Amino acid sequence: MHDQMWTWLNEFPQQMKHAAELGATWDAGLSNPPRAVVFLGIGGSAIGAAIVTELFAQYFRCPVIVHRGVSPPAWVGEDCLAVAVSYSGNTSETLEAFQQTLDAGADGASISSGGKLAELAAARAIPHLMIPGGIMPRAALGYTSIPLIYLLQSAGAMKSAELPVQKLVAELTRLRADWSDRSGAGMGIARRILRRFPIVVGAGLTNSAARRFQAQLAENSKVLAQTFEIPEAMHNVIETLDLAALEPLRPIAVYLEDPQTPEELRILMSLARRSFQNAGVEGVILQTEGTEDLIRLYSLIHKLDWVSYHLAALRNVDPVGIPLIMGLKERYVAQKTKK
Repeated sequence: MHDQMWTWLNEFPQQMKHAAELGATWDAGLSNPPRAVVFLGIGGSAIGAAIVTELFAQYFRCPVIVHRGVSPPAWVGEDCLAVAVSYSGNTSETLEAFQQTLDAGADGASISSGGKLAELAAARAIPHLMIPGGIMPRAALGYTSIPLIYLLQSAGAMKSAELPVQKLVAELTRLRADWSDRSGAGMGIARRILRRFPIVVGAGLTNSAARRFQAQLAENSKVLAQTFEIPEAMHNVIETLDLAALEPLRPIAVYLEDPQTPEELRILMSLARRSFQNAGVEGVILQTEGTEDLIRLYSLIHKLDWVSYHLAALRNVDPVGIPLIMGLKERYVAQKTKK
């Protein structure tokens, strides 16, 4: 019998298909393209916006950013589009930031499975996309990312781009057969990471996958990890690759490689790997699959999600529950209510 997280991961290919179908119905309702777009979200609800923002940057007709937190940038106002992304619809930071942007004169759009965000959107006649509920936000990545692409296109903030959804679903389905298996590739990598300190090395397209994996290791596996994002890390973090300092941590480098990475980044990845090897750090490699950017990135993310799931099983921890996060939220609300 499989647990709930296994079911959500197993259904991810179908979720991507459904997310595209829902996204195609979401219209920003703008008469003119915005001068800028700001996605408002935090945690698992924000990673989808971050992925879209990085993956499709070359298609944007205006600045598009992701804001995590309460106070949005002061420049967000008239002629801007503010998009609130909250899976539950009750994320306090997102609700507060969204209200501020609307009060500043920005046009709005929102996406959630219900909650206060859906109520706010209805009250202010804001285009809202209702997505299925009952999933942990981090397992709803398809629903909180793919529709954003369609919204940007409908708003005129992004050039039209044909999404290879059918090919993506087929590729994810193919990968699922092996990576979900308890004796497959995902479990093999999880065994190598077990009782180690993962340093997740990304470059270019795979940097967003590195950040996603770091978060999945934290929430699913309850494992602390560090990202090493190239080229940025070559200007700071690389200076920490000292054998004497790293040895007590028992680090392992997880290299996220993309065969279509530009040559300059491939060179930097090679130099980084040599630096890790010189510091005595063992490494494991995961690669993207497919040709299109969308497929390459999401194929890698799907592999990494399964690795985090198998690692949770090896550590005998619940991949669904997040008691520390929930406890923190409860204390935050309680203290805020007192004021």
